[in-house]
Amino acid sequence: MNITIIGAGNAGSACAFMAAEAGHKVSLLKTSNRITHDDHFEAMVRNKGIYCIDNTQKGHFTDSADDAEKTFQPLELITRDPEAAIEGADVIMIFIQTTYHPALAERIAKYFKSNQLVILIPGYAGSIFYDKYCDNNPIFAEGESTPNDARVVEPGTVKVLFKNARNSLSFFPAIRTAEGMAIASRLFPAYDIEMSQVRKNIFDSALHNPNIIVHTVGLYVMYPMLEYCAKHHPDEVPYMYRDALSTEMAWLMIEKLDAEKMAVLSALGCEPIPYLEACLFRNEEDLNQDPREVFESYKISSPPGPYSFDNRYVTEDVPMGLVLLSSLGEKLGIDMPECHRLIEMCGGILSRDFYAEGRTLATLGLGDLTREELLNFVESRDCPDEVRASAQA
Repeated sequence: MNITIIGAGNAGSACAFMAAEAGHKVSLLKTSNRITHDDHFEAMVRNKGIYCIDNTQKGHFTDSADDAEKTFQPLELITRDPEAAIEGADVIMIFIQTTYHPALAERIAKYFKSNQLVILIPGYAGSIFYDKYCDNNPIFAEGESTPNDARVVEPGTVKVLFKNARNSLSFFPAIRTAEGMAIASRLFPAYDIEMSQVRKNIFDSALHNPNIIVHTVGLYVMYPMLEYCAKHHPDEVPYMYRDALSTEMAWLMIEKLDAEKMAVLSALGCEPIPYLEACLFRNEEDLNQDPREVFESYKISSPPGPYSFDNRYVTEDVPMGLVLLSSLGEKLGIDMPECHRLIEMCGGILSRDFYAEGRTLATLGLGDLTREELLNFVESRDCPDEVRASAQA
């Protein structure tokens, strides 16, 4: 297949390599300029492809010093031109921070063609923005996590730390799920899942995004550790998974936030899967293992950091994830005290109003819909005429 990867950061680079390695023809599009990974992008342009250290080939799941051999995959096109990158693609995979979806949708959705599969990873319901600016009829999909965990380690080279065993997708509108899965299942083994394991709709995927739980709670609990190291041990940095997520405070918060998330999912008619069980499903072939033990084994070998509280774990996953969760909870009449507390505390630390910045049903153009109209919209794209006119304005 012809695959266009949008986003030349950690996840986009790794998936570009993986897709090329699997025999797909891959184009890579960089949409930002002079923000991040410019040296990396220019190195790929010079090399006409990408180098990868795939530690999963040796059974490694950490950023260890005992790395696998570096290998190379050529790419068909490496560009900043969206029209050239998207032309002729069977599948478009978008790996950018969800905060940038509205602006990027306005720039590139006009190039989408009918029956192309456009996958947002992650999505947080952002496919609604791309649909708004698209005159044709592509199939939109949203992932809840990337197919791999990877880091750009030097210009032109990405290191893959682990690959997920499975990745659930949702589709917008949901009535195109079977059509979309027929394409997605050919991309990577992680997408070749049973239809019963596909998410019901894009809100199902958004709320099962693990980052909405583990990034927000983990970095909030890590905040005093970062402050302490900065003042007393400036050459050291704590590990979010190893240190912050080893505390009872973190797991108490996770349990409460996860319960609120599952209450919203239940009210939406979706299957409410606990955070740890969803992690086990994504990460392990053997689903008979204890989910907490599997998580503990991963966190011990996880990389250090983040190095600052002003990080996308907060600045993306709080306004795009938690604020969306709170907006859905408000629509459904569900109390969300833990969600609101975390939004307010993270915003207070950074002196930002994440409610004002965040993704809500209103910013998606769906604020006036009833529960039934909302579910009908994500199922079939149908909504009352007056709401559609307001969303398109």
